[in-house]
Amino acid sequence: MNAEKVEKLFWLLVIAWCVLRIVLMSSQFFGNTDPALRESVLRYFSDADISAGREYAMYGFWFRAVYGFLLIGTLIAMLRYGLFESLWLRSGAVAGPGLLRQDLHFILTSLLLIQLMSLPSSIYLGYWREAESGFSNIGFAGWLLRYFKSVLLGLGLQTVAILILLAVIRWFPQKWPILVPGVMGAFSLAVTLLAPILITPLFYNQTLLEDGKFKADILGMAEQAGMEVDEVYVIDESRYSKHTNAYFTGVGRHRRIVLYDNLIKSHTPDEAALIFAHEAGHWKYSHVAWGLSIGVLAMLLIALTYRAVFPILAEVSWFGLKDISGASGLPFLMVLFMLLQLFVAPVESQISQFMERQADRVALELTGLRDVFISAQVRLSRDNRSDLLPSPLRVFWLYSHPPAIERIRMAEEFNSR
Repeated sequence: MNAEKVEKLFWLLVIAWCVLRIVLMSSQFFGNTDPALRESVLRYFSDADISAGREYAMYGFWFRAVYGFLLIGTLIAMLRYGLFESLWLRSGAVAGPGLLRQDLHFILTSLLLIQLMSLPSSIYLGYWREAESGFSNIGFAGWLLRYFKSVLLGLGLQTVAILILLAVIRWFPQKWPILVPGVMGAFSLAVTLLAPILITPLFYNQTLLEDGKFKADILGMAEQAGMEVDEVYVIDESRYSKHTNAYFTGVGRHRRIVLYDNLIKSHTPDEAALIFAHEAGHWKYSHVAWGLSIGVLAMLLIALTYRAVFPILAEVSWFGLKDISGASGLPFLMVLFMLLQLFVAPVESQISQFMERQADRVALELTGLRDVFISAQVRLSRDNRSDLLPSPLRVFWLYSHPPAIERIRMAEEFNSR
């Protein structure tokens, strides 16, 4: 396949991405207009709840719509007109050749440049949206400090991951597609294990849940779920926002449950315990380990595919793919990833929703608190201003969790068995 045909296929991919994104944005704009669903939602929520969720979901809609196209368009233009090529040559002139010289310099510069291009969106949606919606508990200066800490951490982890990837390709030119998934899986596992110990303390104060009936109930549920846990941790999310949540992290003996302090403050003990039981469901089914395993398989597929198509993609000079073990093609690969990610999003979405449904069922099995489960879902949705009437297409394509009304219906059906 010659360069002209490869370039045409790329532009077809860009057009398909634009069309799909317009369809998904339109689905969010119109939402779900099914009157029967609205009546079902109104059994548990008010019109004000629906309006609040809709307003929060639509905040900055046109900004997001335009900015997404603008970001991709700008990156492609920078590739097409040789700006990243010039940056690659400049990195070589400044740092000299080599993985830890030219490649490292180019990786850091490219990632930082793309991060700067995303800064307006981060400020508008990450700060102003939260502040104007009444969720933020910090000022702009505090938000900036947290943002830059996140950026530095993210740049560091991404850079290390890319360097490891390139090193494996250079050291094992024939076997790298088989080795890369294992190596990157080990890296992801290390980050997962170290995150509660090294990363979370950079942003939160972690404390052990205080002794009392609530803690005893939680540990009792943990034992029922077969969880090897002696303590539950609480992080001070209230220093940043009013959002409520709980999450499960780690694998093997290093798994832990973490509760937002807002969750304990704004929910009844039974509701908070149910939310914990949901996280116990993730533990019971080893969802973190499954996620890592699926990621390794996906990496294997990507590595094999990339080795096969690299000679074809390299035909187009402005893609920057000079060497399969070099960083010069990083900007193009990032653009390609952004484009393809939207097409594979339903796979990730449906796997995640399946896991969330499993965890919900475990929460009900452990507690039997059907009515409390429903009240917790209602309170969580109100606290976080969830979109209560989302488009079915958007739910299928992009949602990591089932909508609130679906989770409530599941609880109703569970009780009737």
